[in-house]
Amino acid sequence: MSGRNTRMAQWLDYRVRVTISDQRMLVGTFMAFDKYMNVVLADCEEFRKIKSKGRKDDEKEVKRTLGFVVLRGETIVSLMAEAPPPSGPKKPEIQPGPGRGQVAGRGMPAAPLSSAPAGLAGPVRGVGGPAAIQMQPKAGALPAPGGAALPPGFPVRPPGTRCRP
Repeated sequence: MSGRNTRMAQWLDYRVRVTISDQRMLVGTFMAFDKYMNVVLADCEEFRKIKSKGRKDDEKEVKRTLGFVVLRGETIVSLMAEAPPPSGPKKPEIQPGPGRGQVAGRGMPAAPLSSAPAGLAGPVRGVGGPAAIQMQPKAGALPAPGGAALPPGFPVRPPGTRCRP
């Protein structure tokens, strides 16, 4: 990591105020940055000053909630820390369960098939496809050419057809 990157990394998770080239100020939690100084802010709010039509000296500040924002680096004029990261305890780890998706792999054991909720373990009879009895091979369904017996599973093509590449 270069010197600039380490200096920027120390402000991660801080509440920051970013001034951009059109004089707006964005306040949010500094989540990420890259080599182009593009910045990601969470829980972001925009503040801009509007001049009143009646008086020239009177300015009003308007606040707008933006949420998750990615700022292009070339628009940033300044970035200042407003508040340190919250020092309270982190959110408790929530165990996966019904209604909570969780990635399988990377050290997390895959759930056995028997643990699927009722109705999700496989296809339901009569819904979404042919019945199981229709999927069973029928004895003597395809007669062998010339009446010769073929081993089970041997592919049979009608005469005069070519194999697909």
